[in-house]
Amino acid sequence: MTTASHSRLACVFAVAASMGLHVVHAQYAYNPANADELPGIRYFGSAKDDKGALLPGASIMVANPQVSFLFVTDEQGRFRVNVPLNMVPEKVTLKCFKTGFQLVRLNKRLGPAAPKQTVQVDCVLRATASP
Repeated sequence: MTTASHSRLACVFAVAASMGLHVVHAQYAYNPANADELPGIRYFGSAKDDKGALLPGASIMVANPQVSFLFVTDEQGRFRVNVPLNMVPEKVTLKCFKTGFQLVRLNKRLGPAAPKQTVQVDCVLRATASP
């Protein structure tokens, strides 16, 4: 892991701690070949700026009253994870944020429940004006 990656990860954990998250899990490697073998609900999506460019390093929070997960978009501005089955889409709170940006829109789209529940989460962020 590079020094820049360590700094970025430290910032994510600092933001998470300030938000009082119960549990924080970093994004893990995803292998599409065995995606259906992993237990849980598949959450995936992207973060873009208001001009449509994908945003790497944006944070996506998936939370319910018991636990919260924080994921960071990859170099292409996308994320893909499996969360526990108790993170049912109807009972989770979703947030999307990145330093220097404000949320414009967050869309949640449910996929079919079988053979595996999926939830697409896409957010649009706008750069804030610098002081």
